[in-house]
Amino acid sequence: MHTDWQALEQIDADSWEALCCAVPPEIAATLQLSVQRDGSVVSCQCLAADAPLGNRSIALGLAEPATPETVRQLTARFVGSGLKNFALQISPHARPAQLEEWLRDAGLVVRGHWVKLVRDACPVAPSPAGIAVQLVGTDDKTRFGEVSAQGFGRPPIIAHWMSATVGFPRWRHYLAFIDGQPAGAAAMYVDQGYAWLGIGSTLPEFRQRGVQRALIARRLSDGLAQGVRCFISETESHNVSCRNLMQAGFRIAYERPNYGIPLPAG
Repeated sequence: MHTDWQALEQIDADSWEALCCAVPPEIAATLQLSVQRDGSVVSCQCLAADAPLGNRSIALGLAEPATPETVRQLTARFVGSGLKNFALQISPHARPAQLEEWLRDAGLVVRGHWVKLVRDACPVAPSPAGIAVQLVGTDDKTRFGEVSAQGFGRPPIIAHWMSATVGFPRWRHYLAFIDGQPAGAAAMYVDQGYAWLGIGSTLPEFRQRGVQRALIARRLSDGLAQGVRCFISETESHNVSCRNLMQAGFRIAYERPNYGIPLPAG
């Protein structure tokens, strides 16, 4: 499979931008959530939670080469907001070759890696038995958000964020049920033959029963029906989510380093 390295990051950036921009204004104000695009680079800040997921820049150095000024500006934006745990997420294919040197010159270090996974349009394995997966419409938007937030162990306000794009073009959202009870949630964003799989969470009482494998299988099947040629996802580590995706035919494309400021000594 030919790999468009920019596309692997751009659909991640574009879907995250759409998800952040769709959050209701009153919720965004409470979370102190904002998002900014500089060319193809998407940066978001969630000052209510100092963590990389809500405070990161994606796709630097891909559509256009990075510059030392861009690196300094992005770093200053996060540091100036008082954040200690932000991330400039840099693809190994980002340009130019001096980019890593510029990141170090800006006082940044590698604070960990996220795993980028990719899958072609090969057939989908059967879904685990006993799990019903349903496409979510706007009538189930609240329930989707609640299951997502609970599955991630996040406070109720996050439900409004996770469900913000239900019913939007390019988006599909799903709930998984066991014995008629909501067990997990997941979403898919489709654009120009690419699909990003994310927002996958399972309620604690239903874990280790194949819920996410069923949600992955349904999204793959629906994506193939829409003409998707390449599926993309990422995980924060080589965790259960990573293994589920690999069992469904994904492969690891690369590990993407997260650059941030050094942790305090001790």
